[in-house]
Amino acid sequence: MPRMKLILNPASDKGRTAKIGEALQSLLHERAEIERQKGVHYDLDWELTERRGQATEFAAKAANDNFDIVVAVGGDGTVHEVMNGLMQVEKKKRPRLGVIPVGSGNDFAHNVKLPDDHTEAIHCLFGDMTHPVDIGVIKSDKGKQTYWDNTLSIGFGGSANIYASKITWLQGFLVYLLAVIQTIVSKPLKYMAKITIDDQPPQERGVAMISICNGPREGGGFPVAPNAVMDDGLITYMIMRNVNQLQMFYFLPVVMAAKHLGYTKYFEEGTARKFVAELDKPVAIHVDGELFAHWDDNVHRVEMDILPGELEVIRNC
Repeated sequence: MPRMKLILNPASDKGRTAKIGEALQSLLHERAEIERQKGVHYDLDWELTERRGQATEFAAKAANDNFDIVVAVGGDGTVHEVMNGLMQVEKKKRPRLGVIPVGSGNDFAHNVKLPDDHTEAIHCLFGDMTHPVDIGVIKSDKGKQTYWDNTLSIGFGGSANIYASKITWLQGFLVYLLAVIQTIVSKPLKYMAKITIDDQPPQERGVAMISICNGPREGGGFPVAPNAVMDDGLITYMIMRNVNQLQMFYFLPVVMAAKHLGYTKYFEEGTARKFVAELDKPVAIHVDGELFAHWDDNVHRVEMDILPGELEVIRNC
């Protein structure tokens, strides 16, 4: 009997997930009944989070309680927390990860090719097909460490994440688009960065943003690293060099159309297994859309690694 733990975050999508929670539970039990009639009995168990970080605790406990599947019901933040809980247990004991994308961005679900439709996403949970994805690790010079599954952004992207967290009256891609515009208007910081890629000698670059990507899309639809692959065992990095405000506004639709890599004077893309960035001033950083470092945290140095094929994602569709 497959045991499935479902962790629902009512606060996802600015609290809108709470309104559809009961409907999702009904759909899941209906699908489980169809599987029971086929002879496969799923044991469904629900947890609702009440505070930040609780999904991580629930996921770790589910892994230690021998659940076969742990499902993140929410957005990218919920997936991030659940994944971090699963990563607390050794790989041979780790449950498979399922996702029902009901957040604002749902970039991880998009990047692993899960459907946006809730009913279809629920159908994808039932069966034995899985797909391995790489998982990243980030460590700061202040001793903070976390796993990441999709993307992280240093500088401009981290600043935009701070603005996005304050926008409660919009949802979906529009939240991130407005946050990007607000970040440009605010005259975002420019940095001198010493960058070390794998075992190569360090190089200095003037940068506005460094994006470290496992998947191609972030921010609810920005294809920041269009060549990133979730299961290639590599980090894909994208560096935006120092540009002025007018250039940022010019490049906004270019990035949205995934055409920015053609502007090699301003954008640099590559792959690595290890990426270290040392910056000349404190930097804001988001990890999977969650704030990792605020300017006030005084973070100057971060180190990123990739763990190939570390997590199995349910994908029966």
